[in-house]
Amino acid sequence: MTIPWKAPEPRFAEVSVEKDVPVPMRDGTVLFADIYRPVGLKLAPVLLVRTPYNKGNALTGVYAHPIWYARFGYIVVVQDTRGRWRSQGEWYPFRHEAEDGRDTLDWLKTLHGSNGLIATYGFSYCGTTQLMAAIGAGTGLTAMVPAMTGSDFYEGWTYRGGALQLAFARNWAWFLGRDAVRRQRNSVKEEQLTETLLNAGTQYWTHMPPSLDAEGPAHYYYDWITHDIDDDYWKRWSIKTRYAQISSPALHIGGWYDVFLEGVIENFNGLRQSAGDERSRQNQKLVIGPWHHVPWKQCIGAVDFGDDARNVIDSLQVLWFDKFLQGHSNAIDTEPAVSYFLMGRNEWRSSSQWPPAEAKSTDFFLHSKGKANSRNGWGTLDGASPMEELPDVWVYDPDDPVMSLGGRSCCDESSSPMGPADQALAEFRNDVLVYTSSPLVHDLEIAGLVKATLYLATDVVDTDFSVRLVDVYPCGKALNILEGHLRARFRKSRSKPELLDPNAVYEYEIPLGNTAMVFLSGHSVRLDVTSSNFPAMDRNSNSGKPLAQTQLSDIRVSCQKLFHDSGRPSRLTLPIMPGS
Repeated sequence: MTIPWKAPEPRFAEVSVEKDVPVPMRDGTVLFADIYRPVGLKLAPVLLVRTPYNKGNALTGVYAHPIWYARFGYIVVVQDTRGRWRSQGEWYPFRHEAEDGRDTLDWLKTLHGSNGLIATYGFSYCGTTQLMAAIGAGTGLTAMVPAMTGSDFYEGWTYRGGALQLAFARNWAWFLGRDAVRRQRNSVKEEQLTETLLNAGTQYWTHMPPSLDAEGPAHYYYDWITHDIDDDYWKRWSIKTRYAQISSPALHIGGWYDVFLEGVIENFNGLRQSAGDERSRQNQKLVIGPWHHVPWKQCIGAVDFGDDARNVIDSLQVLWFDKFLQGHSNAIDTEPAVSYFLMGRNEWRSSSQWPPAEAKSTDFFLHSKGKANSRNGWGTLDGASPMEELPDVWVYDPDDPVMSLGGRSCCDESSSPMGPADQALAEFRNDVLVYTSSPLVHDLEIAGLVKATLYLATDVVDTDFSVRLVDVYPCGKALNILEGHLRARFRKSRSKPELLDPNAVYEYEIPLGNTAMVFLSGHSVRLDVTSSNFPAMDRNSNSGKPLAQTQLSDIRVSCQKLFHDSGRPSRLTLPIMPGS
């Protein structure tokens, strides 16, 4: 399957622009928008983008400029969200997006030149503004394209497996804080925040967690830290519990190395099953490329995925809008519900569902002679059930964590490692257990959810376990495909943590996430197991204290054990496609 998405020829040459158009909200707050209109068209559908990142920028880091979209016969409206840039009000992430989004949809129905049909697009937080506006909007939203966004703002956004997604959460909060102090014309504070962002690598180490400030420009970050369990603070904004209140066809766009991939897949499957009407349930589409969060490009980290991996989302979106807003027949009509990029072969595939129904869960068991430490150890991975084997032992020292090498994070590669990267620096450490299969005789294709089931013990009341799926090349290069992370006290529940009995053995199921990948003949499959992935995830002090109460002085070293024997068969589960 080659890329099927090619935009039609533009229909209008000239586009007019109106800047800073006021949009009143129900509480009297005024938000401001820029409006782009195709000249010569009296009535047209409307495309809406609601962004906290400056309407003047209009998300052009990944999308074509609104003028490009307007040339296809659409009025494009780009609005600053509440408390951001030109718009009035107080900015607080997630708090006002549902009401402000619906008020904006109602306003657009009366906009001069609007024919009453409205669609939305945008990625990351601008995907969130779409989904939250769609909740309870009824038929007021004709279609939407939420890209690279979450389904929940605790698990998969701010936290993962109960651990803070430090590099993303901290840098996003401080990035947002810059506009807050700019609006106050506080140039000194803005310079300080800019310096903090530029020196993120140093700042990660100075506090546990870094830089709590309940009164500062990013004060909401303090709330995120103090609410380190999935409580009512988070539940009031969760999208995944409200799919039945959404009635809109949706095109969901994700990336294999994006921090929000699992949320994208959950939104697609959740709306396909539970959206508020049959038409919406029947018109959900999922597209996943090999991209990380931004920009969407074919060269990600250490890998060039080829020309078929280039960003073609603008063309795809025009086809989607043409189908639902203008009734045009196009390639969307005949495509299966899922289009995904198969890494390794670097080509597009399609499926009627995700994960593909034909993928079969297959276990690969961990083995060693009691010394799987580092890639120089004796750890192996195969399909044979373990017999009586010695456990593997490693030490986790929060003052000397295993550093992140690529992966799923956001949003600046210099401060938030993301994408595929050679894992050599980590795998030569003795606090990383390495389990590697024999070189493959045939290609091994996987598509779906990967998970690890591990039997583990530690001598402290809480710790972290971090696992990574790796593709090992014949030359020894080892590229990360997926990673999973779990804070032990959240092993049963994200809302009711339970401390451990030291030295007791527990069974942990750790999801690594979804992927589509071919391990080529001659390559090997590898699973790395350790206790840190810093700074993508915050360090666990091993003290068991709530995150906001943890200090550097609480750090203690832990001794970890991984068991793989007949009664405790630790294993990696891969979704293998037929023919592998």
